Amino acid sequence: MSLQPSILVLAPLLGALSGCPAAIALHATTHERGPDHSVMLHGPSAEYVTVESAAPASHLHARTLVARVAFDDRRVAALGPPVQGRVASVSVIVGDRVTKDAPLLTIHAPDIAAALAQVSETRTSRLLAERNHERARMLVQQGAGSDADRLSAEAALLQAKSEEGRAEAALRALGGAHGSSDYLLRSPIAGIVVERNVSVGTEVNTDQAQACVTVADLSTVWVNADIYEQDLDHVHVGDEATVEVLAFPGREFSGRITYISNTLDQQTRVARARIELANPDLALRPGMFANVSARGMSEGAVEIPLSAVLARRDQFFVFVQNLKGAYVQREVRPGEQHGQHIAVLSGLAPGERVVTEGAILLDAEANEAL
Repeated sequence: MSLQPSILVLAPLLGALSGCPAAIALHATTHERGPDHSVMLHGPSAEYVTVESAAPASHLHARTLVARVAFDDRRVAALGPPVQGRVASVSVIVGDRVTKDAPLLTIHAPDIAAALAQVSETRTSRLLAERNHERARMLVQQGAGSDADRLSAEAALLQAKSEEGRAEAALRALGGAHGSSDYLLRSPIAGIVVERNVSVGTEVNTDQAQACVTVADLSTVWVNADIYEQDLDHVHVGDEATVEVLAFPGREFSGRITYISNTLDQQTRVARARIELANPDLALRPGMFANVSARGMSEGAVEIPLSAVLARRDQFFVFVQNLKGAYVQREVRPGEQHGQHIAVLSGLAPGERVVTEGAILLDAEANEAL
């Protein structure tokens, strides 16, 4: 909570203080005023002023954010069909745990059948070209053939080998390199089957938007939290974050904010923060609602007691003790309040001596000098 000008009203306080011993002592003693409106106190009145060094900001501020558990996008495989065809068999159901390269389903693919036929045809052509080349070579050795025929047979053999290689590469690209016209879809990661959208007999094609099977590794999950515009300046990458979900009251999951989006959602007007959490027991499930407490270092150069800050209209100021022992009024820009302390964003440096008690009396003396 930021300090508001209305929290300090000087006139009533000065009136109330007019009869107190501190006020009487202050007005009854000798004091000096400098050209910079500084005040030097002498005698017993100085005892009513307490000075402390401004401390570097160290308080952790917290923001509560609404969030939802989600998949770690780097550990999800949404598998679509690489070939057009019909599902011949399905080996898994939702909830199954699978290992890497485990078979998921089989697709009977006409394209693979055509590629197999092309490989067979080019292999036959290559064998024929090998026999022709061998015959031409033997005829030349026996003096019954010409070098032109031999060279022509060699060129035909090279062409046949090239065609066969291209056909085999096309078959491998379709996933049918094992001599079968069926495509075997395998899992590229170890995880849990979280979605299955096909059954035996389903027609599939390469341009469909829906995945056939989705496998997710849930050992790590993301928690996506919403940050409203007014909180963006208070939540940062690297801040500590504690996550709680309704399913496990009292249990906290700890992590850090690893990412904050650079844009806002046009509908909700929020930015997205991401917390990465280890999930070894799979307690956190994508889709769960969560509350996130994000804690970061208080913004500000220093923190000082709240009693040190005075307000006049829309300005805030403190009294700083200089090297000569005099007290100088300094305008400051306050930040967030934490209990009985407040962060100062500008106007003070760590280590400067600040009046924490008696500032109102010093203010009265400084105003008399004007």
